[in-house]
Amino acid sequence: MTQEQKQEFTRRISQENHSGLILVLCDIFHTYGSDAIAAYETNDMTTYLQMVGQARRTMQELIDCFSKEDVIGRKVIAIFRFIYGKLVRSEVRRQPDELDRCIQLVDALRVGFVHLHEIDTDGAVMQNVHQVYAGLTYGKGMLNESVQGVDYGTRGYQV
Repeated sequence: MTQEQKQEFTRRISQENHSGLILVLCDIFHTYGSDAIAAYETNDMTTYLQMVGQARRTMQELIDCFSKEDVIGRKVIAIFRFIYGKLVRSEVRRQPDELDRCIQLVDALRVGFVHLHEIDTDGAVMQNVHQVYAGLTYGKGMLNESVQGVDYGTRGYQV
């Protein structure tokens, strides 16, 4: 994962509600899984194991996002646990046996999560963060993002 992707994911996380966070986690999983496959193809075993480990941690975060009391939530958790098991197997065997299939499963589930996100009207999970506006100004060869309307007196911890 490149530094630009990390910054983009960080920005998205700070602005999203709960269903949007699930979409971001799916995108992060896709990135780590693709990076792991690319590392394996170039025989870079250290990077491969790091990326599979990151994908596994991301999958655990996805599992934790869903309620175990809800029937549909339990079914989604069962799918994610299956994928988690495949990730552990890929890590132990040091081969991406079904890693591409896992990425495809998460991408297929992401389509449903997009529809849920469209009807979710909750506010952002993170409160009191910078509001990012893109497209107001342009730099040479890149888009500048500006932060406006920040009250620094209400940010941070208060004792």
